[in-house]
Amino acid sequence: MALDDAVGGPSNYLVVGSDSRSGGDPLDPSAGDDHAPLADTIMLLRIDPGKKQAKMLSLPRDLWVTLDTTGRKGRINAAYSKGPQELVDTLRDELDVPINHYVEVDFQGFQDIVSAIDGVPMWFDRAMRDRNTGLDVLHPGCIDLDGRNALAFARSRHLEYFSHGGFTYDGTGDLGRISRQQLFLRRVIDRAKDKGISNPLTLKRLVDAGTSNVTIDDQLSVGDLLALGRRFSSFDSAALQTYTLPNTPRTTSGGAQIVEVDRTEAEPILALFRDPVATTATTDGAGPTSGAGSSSTTAVTSDVAPADVDVTVLNSSGQQGEAVKVADQLVTVGFTVDHFGNGEELQHPSEDHTVVRYAAGQADEARTVAASIRGTVAVEEDASLDRGAVVLFLGADWAGLAPTTTTRASSSTSSSTTSTTVAAAPEQSEVVGMIPGDPPPGESCG
Repeated sequence: MALDDAVGGPSNYLVVGSDSRSGGDPLDPSAGDDHAPLADTIMLLRIDPGKKQAKMLSLPRDLWVTLDTTGRKGRINAAYSKGPQELVDTLRDELDVPINHYVEVDFQGFQDIVSAIDGVPMWFDRAMRDRNTGLDVLHPGCIDLDGRNALAFARSRHLEYFSHGGFTYDGTGDLGRISRQQLFLRRVIDRAKDKGISNPLTLKRLVDAGTSNVTIDDQLSVGDLLALGRRFSSFDSAALQTYTLPNTPRTTSGGAQIVEVDRTEAEPILALFRDPVATTATTDGAGPTSGAGSSSTTAVTSDVAPADVDVTVLNSSGQQGEAVKVADQLVTVGFTVDHFGNGEELQHPSEDHTVVRYAAGQADEARTVAASIRGTVAVEEDASLDRGAVVLFLGADWAGLAPTTTTRASSSTSSSTTSTTVAAAPEQSEVVGMIPGDPPPGESCG
C-alpha cells in the first residue's frame, strides 16, 4: 500500500471499521446479510508520541467525495469498495492531509478488542435501544458492555431512549452515532488503563488479542503498536481531542441524501492533521548558492504575516497564464505581489517542483509564502537574488494555494488592507444526539 512517509513526529492513522461478517457474531441481527463489506466507521487518528497527544477526526459515512481513480463523485463507501488504496488516495486528496498508516477492524476484531479488556463499563442514565443493531439497555445504571453489546452500541444509528414513560427516537443518525463512538473510545482507553497496560506483559497480551482480527499496513508492526502502548500507558482519555468533519447536508440530482465538506468550518480542524511546512535550507560550508550545495529538510514555522511579505511570482510550470492567476490569489489572501512573469527572467524557465527562493535575511518571509501553498514546498536561500527578494517559482507540480478564510479590514483612511485569518479550531466538536451520561456523585462505573 502506498502511504505517506512519517519521519518521526506525529503520524496519521486511517482507521476503518468494516461491517464484514466474516467470523462475526451469529447473534447480530444483520449477521446473515449477504453484501459486499462497507466502511461502517471511518476516522483519522493523529498520534504524536513526542508530545503524548492524540486527536481523532470522524468522517460521516455519507460523505460525498471525488473518487481518486475515476474523478467521479460518490459516497466515501464507493472508494472503500475499490479497496484500501483507493480510500487512502481519495481521502488524502479530498482533505489534503497525509495518511501514514492504515488500520481496518471488522466485527470480530472489534469484539476481540473489547473481550481483551474484559468488557467496557458504560453508565447509562436511562434505558436505550436500537432494534437494528440489537442494543437493548433495559434499565439505567452501570452496564458492562461485552463484545456483542459494545458492537451494538457503537453501530447504533437508529437509537431510541426512554423519556416521559416511553421510548423516543433520537433521529440524529450517523452524526449521533459518531458522538457515541467517540465517547466509547474514551471508555476503552479508561478500561485499558484500569487493566494495567503499563505492565509490559499485560500490554503484550492486549495487543496480541487486538491484532488477531485486525488488518494493518505493512509499515506498521506489532512492535510499533507496543511502543505506542508504552508511550501512552498513562494517557488521560479526557485529553483526547475528538472532532467530526464539518459538513453540509444535500440532496443530489438523483435524490441521494449526502453530506459535503463544509470547507470554511473544516479547514481549522484539518490543519491540526497536517504536517508543518517542510523547508529546504542550504547547509554547505561555502555558504548559500543558487542551485548548488547540499540541503536538509526540517519542519519550521514562521511568525511573519502575509501582509508583511512582498513576493515575486514567476511561472516555470509550462502552463501559460499561471503567474498572473497565482499573483491575484496571493493578493486576495494578503500578500503584496511586486512583480509576476516567467521563470526564464531568472534563468529558471522550467521547474519540476514548485520552490520558494529568497535572499539573505528573508527566510521567515519565504516560509510564510510556502505555508500558503497546498502540499509540501521547498524553500531555498539564493545568493544571486537582490536584497529583500522572495520569489515563488511555479513548478509543474503546482497544486494551488492551501484553503484559507480571508477577511478585509478597513483602516482609518480611505485605503484598506487584506489579511489572512484562519479561524482557530475548537477544542472538541459539539456532541450530537443522545449519549450515555456520567455516574451521579458518589457512584462509580468501572
